[in-house]
Amino acid sequence: MTKLLALFRAAHFLPTLTVTTLTFALAFRTSDLATAAGIATTVFAGQLIVGWSNDLFDYSDDRLHNREEKPLVSQQLSVQLIQRALVLDTIILFLLTVLGPLSGISGLLHLIAVMSALTYNFKFKVTRLSFLPYLISFGLLPIFILTATNYSIPIWMPIIGSLFGIGAHFANVFKDLEEDIASGILGLPQILGSKKSKIICALSFGSGALILFLNTEQTSALFILLAALVFLFPLPRKIIFPFAMALGLAVMALFIVAIS
Repeated sequence: MTKLLALFRAAHFLPTLTVTTLTFALAFRTSDLATAAGIATTVFAGQLIVGWSNDLFDYSDDRLHNREEKPLVSQQLSVQLIQRALVLDTIILFLLTVLGPLSGISGLLHLIAVMSALTYNFKFKVTRLSFLPYLISFGLLPIFILTATNYSIPIWMPIIGSLFGIGAHFANVFKDLEEDIASGILGLPQILGSKKSKIICALSFGSGALILFLNTEQTSALFILLAALVFLFPLPRKIIFPFAMALGLAVMALFIVAIS
């Protein structure tokens, strides 16, 4: 049980759970319980691959900064164990893709989203294009879900997904900004710095809320748009990420509610 919990932690369990929950909610809104559960399970398998590969790639840097909260650094898990878990989960992902509701075009789009996320871990994380995998993967999220459930997809839906991904990317760097720069991890947020990154968070989530309002006339979206302006003011670093994700998830929640 201890190893299992450590494996979930190494897979970045909170982001993995967040993406899986959003997937289930969106799929359940447009299909039945069994289909939604099947789609969410497939996405969960893909997210495990992304999370584990990220911890493997960051292992040396995490050791350098003594990040004991990481199971590899604290030696709760070995590199070999995570590698074996990755191989097993990759097989499971392909079986779920072939046999589950995310098959055909929707399954292919999901695999592209997973591969896009992996390119962040192994390539784009240290470049000015670090935002690109987030833009692609989260833009594809509503597309492959709604394709699998035979729901028509207006263009504003993947745009909101992409904006959510970009905002989440820029918000996520704040907690380790100085350590990343010291390690030579220079993605676009690290290059721009905290002030400009906060502005991009505000623009990403605020634009998502505005697009949602213009297309669904949900007045609640205007409150999110106003809340995004808080990023323009000084904020304690430790609250930037949770505040940003609360805004982003509020946009996605309204997005899901708007679908009928």
